[in-house]
Amino acid sequence: MKLKSKIYLYTSVLFAVLLALVCASVYLLFEKMSLDDETSRIETEAELIAGRVRENASEVAPDDLLRAYAPADGMLRIVRAGGSSLPAVTTGDAAGLAQAPYAYRDSRATERLDDKGHGYIRVSVPVIWTDGEVVSLQVSRSIADTENRLVVLRTVLVLVALLALIPAVFASRVLANRIVRPIAALTGTMGDIRRSGKFQRIETKAKQGDELAEMERKFNEMIGLLEANFLRQERFVSDASHELKTPLTIIESYASLLRRRGRERPEVFDEAVDAILSESVRMRELTEQLLQLARRPDAESLELSETDLAECARESARSFSGAYGRTIGVEAPAAVRVLTDASKVRQLLFILLDNARKYSEGDIEVKAHSGGEGAAALSVTDKGIGIPADELPKVFDRFYRVDVSRTRQQDAGGSGLGLSLAKDIADALGAEIRIDSEPGEGTTVWLMFPEAREAADEWGESRHARSGAGRRSGRTEERRARKGAKRP
Repeated sequence: MKLKSKIYLYTSVLFAVLLALVCASVYLLFEKMSLDDETSRIETEAELIAGRVRENASEVAPDDLLRAYAPADGMLRIVRAGGSSLPAVTTGDAAGLAQAPYAYRDSRATERLDDKGHGYIRVSVPVIWTDGEVVSLQVSRSIADTENRLVVLRTVLVLVALLALIPAVFASRVLANRIVRPIAALTGTMGDIRRSGKFQRIETKAKQGDELAEMERKFNEMIGLLEANFLRQERFVSDASHELKTPLTIIESYASLLRRRGRERPEVFDEAVDAILSESVRMRELTEQLLQLARRPDAESLELSETDLAECARESARSFSGAYGRTIGVEAPAAVRVLTDASKVRQLLFILLDNARKYSEGDIEVKAHSGGEGAAALSVTDKGIGIPADELPKVFDRFYRVDVSRTRQQDAGGSGLGLSLAKDIADALGAEIRIDSEPGEGTTVWLMFPEAREAADEWGESRHARSGAGRRSGRTEERRARKGAKRP
């Protein structure tokens, strides 16, 4: 059975059961109240009859006395202690009651009788008879009116229940459709994804806070995550097959050359070994960067802690200088503390320092900047070839490299993945990465936490003023445009 049918069936049955319980409760409560009220009335009437019989028993013959006080549509009987009785007097349709079993009662008692489908209430009251004997005066009275009212009530409740069940069943159907609709949309979307092989999302129409809307949103988030991971894998395979082809071809060519001529020509051997080693190192670095880009650089992988950016700058500069033999100056205050991931910050610095090393010959300078209200920034400056203004917007693209004729050495350039990876890491840290560069003068890469961007703008503007023809990138140009009225 489908979920929609189950919901429809179960809710309809539940509504019907609840409705039946309510109607039954109303009927039973009304029946009890009516019968209790009727019993109380008959008991009061029996007490009055007993009192009058007691008063007139010595003056009027028993038969006449009973006929005089017999209740309407009922019976009056006197039962002696031995179980015998005087002739009963009946009125209306109560003649059959005379054949009903009876017994002597030495105290007041109330009973419910039934005669040919008609209900009666019998009340026994002890009375002192003329000879001093205590007899039981039994007054029986019909409750047909009450029973008729109960029959009408039953009929009304059944009709009301049936009428109420119609909108209840309709509401069950609406509820089933309402619950199943997003599930059906979910199932249909998954079927479309399976058939087409393309990721799709469902439209969220439910109100905020609705569990069904939350399910739709979570599904869309999951699809977005799957799509992002799929694209990363697809991009990794595409990038790897494209970028690893060249070093593998070079290694294969030089290995073939070694096999043919390496033994006879030592110069060919040395050239081939150097080329193979160089391409192997390049391929390893490229593979590491591709793997890093294929991972999720999001907040879920961050380990936030209070981090001293000045200390990170000093440690990274010291390690990098020892590894590559380059002079790296560090300018930083005593401490620049921010809440971030220290390992990701050091990874960023290594990428920026490696980029500066590849495209410059001179010293490299790292600065840690401290601003107000916890603002902070890091900058890496080189005196290298610089980047033309028209190429600045492209430097964060994957595999994009500035024209190799501008590089320090043609084989010194990277794979074009470093800055793309740095951008991903900076985005994960919630920081902004920005580049200021002038051809022939050098490049400064900024890593800024929110309030530190003003310091970068002021630094860039002062540099622009010194050069007279400096070019800025991205957000700096926008900020200068906004401040153009104040700063020339």
